[in-house]
Amino acid sequence: MADRSRLWRRLSSTVGVVVGSLAYVLTLLAWSWQPTRTGTESRYASDFFDVQAQAFLNGDIHLPPGSMGIEGFIHDGQEFQYFGPFPALLRVPVFAVTDGLKGELTVFSMLLAYVLMVVMTLRLFWLVRDLLRHGAPVGRFEAVVSGTFLALALGGTTLTFDASLPWAFHEVYAWAVPLSIAALYWLLRVLVQPTRPAASWLFVTLLALALTRTTGGWAMCGGAVLAGLWMLTGRLHVSRRWGWVLLGVGLAPVLVAAAYNYAKFDHPYMFPLQEQVFTRISPQRQLALEVNGGSITGLQFLPSTLVSYFDPLGIRFVDYFPFVTMPEHAARAYAGATLDQSYRSGSVTAFMPALVLLTLAAMVLLLGRRSLERRLLRVPMIAALVVPAGVLNYGYIAFRYTSEFVPLLVLGGMVATVVLVDRVVERGPALRAALAGGLATGTAYSVAAMLLVGFTASATTSAGPELNRYVDTQISVSGSRLAPLVDEGEGLPPVPAGPDRLYIQGDCDALYYSTGATADHWMLVERRQAIVRVEVPPRATAGRVPIADIETDPDREVLLETSGDGRARVLLRDENGFFAAPWFDVLPPYRVNVGVTDLTGFGWVEVWSTPGGWAGYLRSTYRDDDLDNLPVDITTLQPSRAARPLARHVLTERGESLPPRICERLRTEVLGEAEAAR
Repeated sequence: MADRSRLWRRLSSTVGVVVGSLAYVLTLLAWSWQPTRTGTESRYASDFFDVQAQAFLNGDIHLPPGSMGIEGFIHDGQEFQYFGPFPALLRVPVFAVTDGLKGELTVFSMLLAYVLMVVMTLRLFWLVRDLLRHGAPVGRFEAVVSGTFLALALGGTTLTFDASLPWAFHEVYAWAVPLSIAALYWLLRVLVQPTRPAASWLFVTLLALALTRTTGGWAMCGGAVLAGLWMLTGRLHVSRRWGWVLLGVGLAPVLVAAAYNYAKFDHPYMFPLQEQVFTRISPQRQLALEVNGGSITGLQFLPSTLVSYFDPLGIRFVDYFPFVTMPEHAARAYAGATLDQSYRSGSVTAFMPALVLLTLAAMVLLLGRRSLERRLLRVPMIAALVVPAGVLNYGYIAFRYTSEFVPLLVLGGMVATVVLVDRVVERGPALRAALAGGLATGTAYSVAAMLLVGFTASATTSAGPELNRYVDTQISVSGSRLAPLVDEGEGLPPVPAGPDRLYIQGDCDALYYSTGATADHWMLVERRQAIVRVEVPPRATAGRVPIADIETDPDREVLLETSGDGRARVLLRDENGFFAAPWFDVLPPYRVNVGVTDLTGFGWVEVWSTPGGWAGYLRSTYRDDDLDNLPVDITTLQPSRAARPLARHVLTERGESLPPRICERLRTEVLGEAEAAR
């Protein structure tokens, strides 16, 4: 019997780990093999912890100027990041050996964090199970339900969505969630049977967590302090010295984290938003700080965050791929609050309904005068319940912040699952089938929802090849169902626009995708390559000929300069002046082709000429006063203020280039099929 029980336990654990890991790893690798991929093509925010690790090796906690971009904090003349140092400390051994992996370690870090998530979730689940069903063997029914729940806990939470973007903002949660689960495990271990190894591991876990995410770290440290105070009352029938040990274990990590933050910002836990680079350029951030007394935390944000994170309708279903998306509009402010930033954000109840229902049941089950085993679970539950308090009072709403609820939902789900199994295992088959079927349905729903919104987030944040693949997939899966979302026009797409819309400019001159966000409404999917043919006969005089105008603000230009002695070169002009490519000889048939290719994932164009070769890059994006990234046109053969004097005897004409592939598919396979169906 014992051998069979162990077998069922291993089988359920294996199934849960395989299903959950598939969801997480597929999302982390963007459904391909990209172990060094980053959140964006430019690698922005995927190297923040690398920079910090290199600073540590230099004996500094401050960073090189400009290394954090708009996320940097300029305090006392030095630049800092607000993230905790733990993910950077993990990189120190790597950068002590080589600096050739900068910007390429985020996927590996998040994968290592997930391994910790798997190990500690399994250990916590079976600890809770053995605590509440002590002595009962694991049978087939319990193994099925347990494996299903483990798949839900490991693959059906916001952590899977976080895996879609390997950058610092999500890597923090990739570590904070499993460290919180580990803290819950070791805290419960100490409560059940205090030992020196368990207390030591609890301290290590709490220290790592406090140096990763303040909200989770301080909440879990508070749980250790609460457990210590309980032990000091003598009601747990253990030596009171363990109470003092737990007080030290809980307080020491808080003091270390506070000291580190104080060394950066002269405050034990806050960071000065007024000193962030983003604050200097964001009118909305400045307004939010002014209205909210210099801070974006407070109870005034509670109505807004409660509605956003707990709205049962905080999800959107559509009849085209990806079928499940975020709500149509960005989260709204309520009760007169002025939010800092707000994004299209799903809710906990809509994306993880099974875990929410199980956690609510667990809270009821742990109330009242219960057995000692259930009372022991109250302290970890209270600690997990406090974790999301920070984001509930924070005037910044984003879906990643629902990660703060995951430790509570995982622990609560474990408690309820074990108790429900205990109550129905000896009942009729109908009850057992209802529990197993309901949990399987909830697991499949949450895993699928997180996979789909993660796929969308990866594409619409990274852009470039990721966005191309996303729209390609939409066309392949949805076909003519996309037709109502497609608009055509000669000018730039209208701003703003609803989510998921596609806009064809001109004769497939450009294809845009609408995010539905309050800023960065349109993303460029493809742009037709601009080619200009220039005839430069031997008698051509010296001068500059306009080739292309990139209509940013200020404009950027591409010109061809002739020397008057049979040579030419490409000139690029931006707000900093001119950049000249090398001179080249114009040989018979005295023709030069100049091309401008949009690198959509980077927000730059690449300029080249034949002959001559590569000429350089120009930025093809710009932001308005509201920091909205606006679409721009690239026009050819337009008059230029800087194109004087013009070279005489030089002839120019627009060259032919192939229409973008995805745009052509959209016109033929989506609009064409829809027209034929009518």
